[in-house]
Amino acid sequence: MLLGATFAGQAFGNSPVAAVHVLAYPIGGIYHVPHGLSNALVLPHVLRFNAESAAHLYAELADVVVPGVSGSAPHETNALIDRLEQMIAATGILARLRDVGIAREGLQRMASDAMLQTRLLVNNPRPVSEDDALAIYTAAF
Repeated sequence: MLLGATFAGQAFGNSPVAAVHVLAYPIGGIYHVPHGLSNALVLPHVLRFNAESAAHLYAELADVVVPGVSGSAPHETNALIDRLEQMIAATGILARLRDVGIAREGLQRMASDAMLQTRLLVNNPRPVSEDDALAIYTAAF
């Protein structure tokens, strides 16, 4: 675990995190959901949101995560997101915000709280407004 944590710290030091972590923080902070699960709950939805600005980058990841995928960057991005959702399902972890005890009424507060993480929001490939954050949480609900 210590070695894994060290590698994670090195990765974060070289690759700034963005909207996935921004949206995960209120899930953990308000509802005490573990950080890894919080990230998994929003990851596919943030990737879909970012796809219009980052499909060319996500397509590079798709080449690794979905061997043999080919086509346009948007097609490869969709294949990546689909595979990540399959991986999430295969682990058996909870996959929706409501599954971890979050009520629909809590989504707006989380969206507002997420906007306070400005140091991470600037790293996102697409600007995220409070309305965008609410839409992502709603998709994850």
